[in-house]
Amino acid sequence: MGSLSRRGFLAAGAAAPAAQAQTKPVPRKASPGKRRLLFNWDGSVIHTWGRTVLPASYGPLTRDQFTSLVFTPIENSAVDTVLFSFGSGNVAEYQSNVLEWPGQADRFEFPKEKNWHGGVPVDPKDQYLNPKSLADAGHNPPAVIVEECHKRGLDAFVSFRVNDIHDGQHPRGTLPNPELPSFKRISPELLVEDLDWWTALDFEQPRVRAWKLRAVEEFFDRWDFDGLELDFLRHSLYFRRGTEKENGKFLTMFLREVRKSLRAKAAKRGRPIELAIRIPERVEWCRDGGFEIDTWIAEDLADSLILGQGLTEAPGVKWFRALAKARALPVYASLACYGNHYRLSPDEVIRGSASNLWRDGADGIYTFNWYLFGGWRKHLLDEIADQAKMRGKDRHYTAVEGFLSAGRAPGADFLRYNTPVKEPSVPFEIVPADGDREVQLASSDDGRNAQLASAELWIAFDYSQPGDKVSIKFGDTALEPASIDVAANLNKAGYEIRPVPGNGLIGFPPDQAWDMRFDAIRVKVPTQLVRPGRNKIAIRLDKRGPGLERPLRVRRIELVCKAGSRPPVSRA
Repeated sequence: MGSLSRRGFLAAGAAAPAAQAQTKPVPRKASPGKRRLLFNWDGSVIHTWGRTVLPASYGPLTRDQFTSLVFTPIENSAVDTVLFSFGSGNVAEYQSNVLEWPGQADRFEFPKEKNWHGGVPVDPKDQYLNPKSLADAGHNPPAVIVEECHKRGLDAFVSFRVNDIHDGQHPRGTLPNPELPSFKRISPELLVEDLDWWTALDFEQPRVRAWKLRAVEEFFDRWDFDGLELDFLRHSLYFRRGTEKENGKFLTMFLREVRKSLRAKAAKRGRPIELAIRIPERVEWCRDGGFEIDTWIAEDLADSLILGQGLTEAPGVKWFRALAKARALPVYASLACYGNHYRLSPDEVIRGSASNLWRDGADGIYTFNWYLFGGWRKHLLDEIADQAKMRGKDRHYTAVEGFLSAGRAPGADFLRYNTPVKEPSVPFEIVPADGDREVQLASSDDGRNAQLASAELWIAFDYSQPGDKVSIKFGDTALEPASIDVAANLNKAGYEIRPVPGNGLIGFPPDQAWDMRFDAIRVKVPTQLVRPGRNKIAIRLDKRGPGLERPLRVRRIELVCKAGSRPPVSRA
């Protein structure tokens, strides 16, 4: 955007010139409605975290480096669609005629260098210097993504964060703030009042909707993207507290404008532009949040739905299908590579969740925040895209962890509409007077199948002490031993993951080993008790040992299913 003043920037956003698409369409790898594996790339791969992978590189990111970071983890895999996020949707990690560069509002003054996960050094200036150097060399990131996707037969989608508030991580008035655009600084009346994260834009305001529409349109005026993902979950704040339902009509207005614009551009182009929307995983949560999904489906405002932010199951798929009625509206389920106490989910946990999502009727899997570098989990991408490839492999199912145990208060503004806030399974406290405390744990394994060789429950506690005794049921069957002394039966559970050299996660120390072992009671489960669907697990505190006033807390519940032919059952 050069040296536009802050007010000039606002005017420019309303009248940015269109340019010709820079790439030619190529045959699709997947036809619309037949996608199996959609890979969302967080835009952070463009900027600061690239130094983790390229520790010997002291200059700005080159096209070859950028391309390698994006495509090496997914090259020749089951991935058929790349959805790339080019920043927060507030500032642009690409040369834009609508949005500012990161740091432009602060005249390119940046915070001091800092350390990320595990002491990884980060220079905030890279958020600007990397995309700027790419664009100056003729490799504007959106053009690169389109060209490189089409070269590989992949569909290229823009993943656009409708109301991202990462710029609100800094306290109000704290500068420099590279992600806080002039638009928010000079027009604070356009921000939602009284929110924990203070930078959310108020979609009641026509100027807000117009600005976001123009930012979306630029991608399709200038580049030949196959589709758009409107990410309504990054983050889910659009209106003042308590007004979400009554004001949902304004999000519907915005979605209508986006749909109308894309259809007009598609008509000129001569081929469709697909529109996907990422929304809460339950119909009722959509309605609560002002996402008028009934209207959106009835008016044909989207070509596909993406549910959730990292799911272990997707029971809501059937309800979205019911709304769509006879229309073939693909529904994809989101799968993260972390969560439920795992900083990095082991293969077994990923397989368990993916199996559940397919079992619940998802049309495909959408991966979110995988942050891979190198090809070390390519096999896993191939497995989760094909149920047949997961058969005969170990699967591991985790109870959903509430955000309370992760140090976040449930109901925090930016985490309103998801399972960890609305329906977490753990943690919970137990006292002897409670009797059985029941939890439903989803599984896709069937104990009647001889390929399930063994099953085991892992249960971890907080505030346990000598003398604590618990009883466990799986379904209506009491597990052995009948009363378990917790302190005497704690064993190591969990996993240690060691990526091969040159592989790992962007933003974390290269070649880092992930030791995620923990103490738990491990209880054998007769395989014939395990059923596909939700399995009831009941925990009862029979006796509390003396000494602590705090109740015993159940922190983790996990079901480990080992594949392999089990021995035949002898009969008299």
